[in-house]
Amino acid sequence: MSVTRRGLLAAAALAQSSILAGCFDGSNGTTADDGSNADGGSTAAATGTPEPTGTNATETATATATPVAHADLAGATADVVAEFEWFRTEYPAAIRGLRTRVNRVLGAIGDAETADEATQSHVTALREATTTVADYVRSSLVDHFVVDAALRRGDNVYVRDFERGVTRNDEELQRRALSSARVFYQRAISTEYVENAFSRRPIYGPLYDTLVPGGDDRVVALVSADDDFVTWSHPDRTESTAGDGIDRHTHEFPSGHRTYTHAHAHSPPHPVGDHENEPQYNELYAVGEDGTVALLEDTVDYRERLDDFEPVLTDLFGPVRSPSRTAGVTMLIDTVDAGFDAEPLYVERFASPEVARSAVASADDGPVTASGTATFAGRPWDRVLYEIDGTTVYAYRIRAGAAVVTALPSDVPWERRPEWAASLRGTWLDTPPADA
Repeated sequence: MSVTRRGLLAAAALAQSSILAGCFDGSNGTTADDGSNADGGSTAAATGTPEPTGTNATETATATATPVAHADLAGATADVVAEFEWFRTEYPAAIRGLRTRVNRVLGAIGDAETADEATQSHVTALREATTTVADYVRSSLVDHFVVDAALRRGDNVYVRDFERGVTRNDEELQRRALSSARVFYQRAISTEYVENAFSRRPIYGPLYDTLVPGGDDRVVALVSADDDFVTWSHPDRTESTAGDGIDRHTHEFPSGHRTYTHAHAHSPPHPVGDHENEPQYNELYAVGEDGTVALLEDTVDYRERLDDFEPVLTDLFGPVRSPSRTAGVTMLIDTVDAGFDAEPLYVERFASPEVARSAVASADDGPVTASGTATFAGRPWDRVLYEIDGTTVYAYRIRAGAAVVTALPSDVPWERRPEWAASLRGTWLDTPPADA
C-alpha cells in the first residue's frame, strides 16, 4: 500500500509539539516520563532507604522484608495465569474424572432397574454415587464453570424421588425417577453437553471475568508459551454456550499465521480473502504456527486484499522470554467486532518475586534496554526496546510480584503513541493500586 502505519504516525508526530516527548495527557490514565526506576516496585534500593542495622533478629527480619511489587496486580495476574494453566494442563483429567464418577451413578441406576425389587440399599448406593459426583464437581469444576445444581448436590431430586418410590413401594414412581436420573447423568457426560457446559474453547466464566472485569465486549486469544494450547475467552451472551451470541472465528494467512480474535456475523466458508476491511495502517498482529506473535503487513501496493499480508517482524516477544519462567501465555486482546486491531501482550509467571526480579535484570543486561517509564492506571510501566530482524521494537513492561507482563510491541517509538494503552483499558491491568 502507498500509505503505511509508520509513515502516517511519523507525519503526525512531526506535526505535534515537542510536548509528546515528555508527558502525555493524563486524562486517559496514561502518562510517560523519563524515570529510571525500571523495577516498578518500591524497594529499598529504588527509594534510597538505608538497610536496617539493628542487632535484634526479629526487628531486622521485619524491617528488611522485600515488599511485593504491585501486590494487588500481582494477585490478579496470578489468577489469570493459574486459570489458563488449569485449562491447559488439568482440564482433560478433570473431565475424565467427572465421566468416571458419573458412570458409577449410571451403574447404580442399572443395578436398581434390574433388581427384582428395589430396596433401601439401592437408594443408599445411588445416593453414595451421586454424592461422590457432587463432591468432585464442587472440588474440581465449580471454580471454572457454572454447573447444574443437580450435579452439585448428591441428595438431588432424582435420589429423593427414587427413595420416595421405594419407601411407598410405588414401582411406577421408582421407574420414573430412575429413568429421569439416567437421562440426566447420561447427558451430563455426553460430548455435546461437555463441550457446551464445560467449554474449553472458548472459555467463559471465571477466566473471562478475571481478564476483563465487568466487561462484555472483548475477545481474548490465549496461546501457551510452549505452543501446546490455544483458546480464546469472551462473554457468553445467551443461556446456551453453543450459541453464545458471538460469531468468533479464525483466519489463516498465506504465511500460516492466524487471527483468533476476529468476531462478527459471517457465513461459512469464510476465507480471509473475502474481507475488504483492511486494518488501519495496513498492519495487523497474528499468531504463527510456533505460537509466537508476528506483525503482518500488506505486501502489495496496488490492491487491498487481506491475503496479501505477510510477516515483516516475527517472534515479537522473543527477547523478553525467560527460560526461568514456570508458565507463559501470549494474549491478543480485541473487541467483539469485524476489525483486525487486536493488540498483543505476554505474561510470564515465575517461582517467586525474587526470580521474576532476576529475570528482568537478566534481560536488561542482555538484549533488552529499559528507557524511562510510562504510566497506566496509576502504575509505572518500564519502556523497553530490543531488536528483532534488524528492527528496533518498542514495548512496555511491568513486574508485579512473581509475574512480568510485556505489552504492545511495535516498531513505532513510544513518543509517537500517545494512546499506547488504549487496548488495555477494561482489562485486569486497568486497575489502579489499592492505595491510590
